[in-house]
Amino acid sequence: MERAATPALNPITRLLPISMRYGQFRYYWLALLTGVTGHQMLLNFTMGWLMFDLTGEERDLAYLGIAIAVPALALNLLGGVLADRFEPKVLVAASQSTSATVVVLLAVLVMLGRVEPAHVLIAAVLIGTVQAFDQPSRSSIFPRLVQREHIVNAVAMESLVWNGVRVLGPTLAGLVIDQFSIQTSMLCSAATFYVLAAVVALLRLRDRAPSAGNVGRQIREGFNYVRSHSVFSLVMLLTFCNSLFGMAYVHLMPSFAKEVLEVGADKVGYLLGASGVGAIIGTVIIAKLKSHHPKGMIILSGAIVYGVALILFSLAAWQQHYWISMSMLLVVGISNSLYLTGGISLLQHLVPDRLRGRVMGMYGMTWSLAPLGMSQAGFVAQYTNASVAVAAGAVVVILVAGLILIYARELRSIRGGIPESLRLAYQGAPAQADS
Repeated sequence: MERAATPALNPITRLLPISMRYGQFRYYWLALLTGVTGHQMLLNFTMGWLMFDLTGEERDLAYLGIAIAVPALALNLLGGVLADRFEPKVLVAASQSTSATVVVLLAVLVMLGRVEPAHVLIAAVLIGTVQAFDQPSRSSIFPRLVQREHIVNAVAMESLVWNGVRVLGPTLAGLVIDQFSIQTSMLCSAATFYVLAAVVALLRLRDRAPSAGNVGRQIREGFNYVRSHSVFSLVMLLTFCNSLFGMAYVHLMPSFAKEVLEVGADKVGYLLGASGVGAIIGTVIIAKLKSHHPKGMIILSGAIVYGVALILFSLAAWQQHYWISMSMLLVVGISNSLYLTGGISLLQHLVPDRLRGRVMGMYGMTWSLAPLGMSQAGFVAQYTNASVAVAAGAVVVILVAGLILIYARELRSIRGGIPESLRLAYQGAPAQADS
């Protein structure tokens, strides 16, 4: 199999992280930064703002989230199969272009004054459907832009984009809407999607033999592979808990602002900003891990510290200690990145190229559960309060991570330098599909 070209070392590239020394990965990273900014502008602010502007009903925001999440959750595995069967950069380019076109059409309806809530929900369903094919395909691209020993650093650099932009994107969307209009913000997002599509379509990837066969059998093969390799299933279990129970503090932040801390939107932005800064710090820590560092212990300890920090945040907010709450969210962001970025980098390093799309599609499903996490947290908060809901979810994260720490020796013992014997075991023949 052709390897990614060894990065040239000149006075400028010597200063860059190792994955950024690959020219093709730099192009991808810059395009991803552009596209993710538009993604966060659109999905985490603009579409919600448009829906609330049309109806004034909070429940419609929940419907919007479900409209995006359900098709993504339902089709992620199929998207993973297609990422393994076809060239994933073509799927990403097609997905991003389709999303951009949907957004442009919705913006035109806004400009004409003919937009209805149903139009927003239809656009959300289409975007969610497209995301199911985009996410596993993107996860199959960037590992083929660098040599295998540099995949962990590449994962950290990709995570840095998502963590850095998740606060900047919504803030930028708010400024654009305030200074111009909703449709301007939507068209800006669409433009970033087109940019990402164009750059990805031109990337030169390391060769990979495509998979073939019955789609159902290929899906079973992916499930069997994850089931038979405990590190994969345990990392996905941690991500599942994060989506369903650990992210409640983000979904309930409006409630914390109005009913618990009694602060305005500006101070809520600072709280989320502290979490975002912490996430960047945690990502940098993962990127700098050396071969002797206990990576498995860092992942599991990060999950436990994350839960503890969430409980302390809940207590501080309940007592209306704003600055203590902010400091706890900084710790929340750091520890969250330690176990999520650490986990995904481990998966990307171990998974064979022939199964990468399907495995990352399954991993993506755990993220698609986030709207259900919003529902369970809102239900608990409705009958108690936001602090109790966040603390309860944190306890689940702590318990699951603690049990894995005690009983999962294989994950617990992994270090930054993964033994060749373990890597070869995970790169070996795939599990047989059920007959």
